[in-house]
Amino acid sequence: MSSDNVAIRVNNLSKCYYIYDRPQDRLKQSIIPRIQRLLGMEPKNYFREFWALRNVSFEVKKGETVGIIGRNGSGKSTLLQIICGTLTPTSGTVETNGRIAALLELGSGFNPEFTGRENVYLNGAVLGLSKEEIDARFDDIVSFADIGDFIDQPVKTYSSGMYVRLAFAVQACIDPDILIVDEALAVGDEKFQRKCFDRIEHLRSNGASILLVTHSTTVIERFCQRAVLLHNGNLHGVGPSNIIVDQYHALLYADEKAYLQILNRERRVAVEPNTESHHPANQVGAKASEDNKFEDEGKLRAQIVSYSITDLSGCHREIFQPGETVLVNMTINCFEAIGEIQAGISIKTVEGVPCFGTSTLYFGNNCKGVKPGEIVLVRFRLSLSLCEGVYFVSLAIAEPVLQGDMQYLDKRSDAIIFKVSEPRLKATGIAYLPATVEIIRGGIR
Repeated sequence: MSSDNVAIRVNNLSKCYYIYDRPQDRLKQSIIPRIQRLLGMEPKNYFREFWALRNVSFEVKKGETVGIIGRNGSGKSTLLQIICGTLTPTSGTVETNGRIAALLELGSGFNPEFTGRENVYLNGAVLGLSKEEIDARFDDIVSFADIGDFIDQPVKTYSSGMYVRLAFAVQACIDPDILIVDEALAVGDEKFQRKCFDRIEHLRSNGASILLVTHSTTVIERFCQRAVLLHNGNLHGVGPSNIIVDQYHALLYADEKAYLQILNRERRVAVEPNTESHHPANQVGAKASEDNKFEDEGKLRAQIVSYSITDLSGCHREIFQPGETVLVNMTINCFEAIGEIQAGISIKTVEGVPCFGTSTLYFGNNCKGVKPGEIVLVRFRLSLSLCEGVYFVSLAIAEPVLQGDMQYLDKRSDAIIFKVSEPRLKATGIAYLPATVEIIRGGIR
């Protein structure tokens, strides 16, 4: 990739921390190994190594939005701090092109004794803006933060919500080339989150690069073209957001064998990007190809092997009318005995906005007592109360293990594509609500 088109380049980045079991070990480490070297002895270490990151590499294009996901402790925040320059890596390099605005952990960058107004000017100066430039943006920042007269109060008196609103307003209203956000938006209320995402859309449309850390896979699929998956400090995947979200769900809910299977499948897709069967649109109403299976099926407990969307007569179609009843089918191949299988589907727009989701659990109709080698067909009957547009169906299967918890078995993200169209447009949006229009006219006296 040309350097002219790269906003962030992370190359073999590693970060190691020294963990000392006792305070005196830190003192010993600073003295004894030096003496041992002078005496020609092999130096002894009094610490344990903890690698927060190990050999992480990826790139973010200019104008691209990339999400970073992973379990707690996977190295996400460490990675962002290194990119922002507030933390030094043990090895590897980071290259950035453009002005960076970062909203990391709550409280960073503000002096609690200063007022909100003073912190706006302080942060703006740190980001390289002159007083005149901050003056020109100040009213927009205050309006966006919506904290009223508290702008002239010390920020130590702010609630966490007020704090993050002002922090995000400063970072977003300076029109950065690169915006980095680390879970901070989770503090704000729904209205403020909506405003933040609108601002992110505005920055992205103006060509800004955005690096977004969140545990919300919906946000990742909605806003990010690509995603990065970190696990125990290692890079486990970089690719289209829907594929990485699949991999993340497998990491969260699957056993080790099923997770490794998902990982191997996505790596195979990456190696063979031009294979026709890897495109979800070509799998509608068809059996999943052999390329989507794993070489050793014995490691799987169950797998979705085919899926389709049909009308009530069983005819495979890609275009339906609003309100039409359809059947969403998935066939599950069970490789071993499973006590209970829960199957679910979800429907999203092209932009990743969730429209609908349901599962056999909600209907008290999970498949119980599955035998080895058994083939299970699950069929959802839906009324497509959707406005005109293109929609994607994802399918998943899992085994319930505890109350409210499950063990992930397999998932096919955006596996089915269908279109809703009506000859004469009567509604816009997503939900096609039954509506009538009544006009009552009366004479004006």
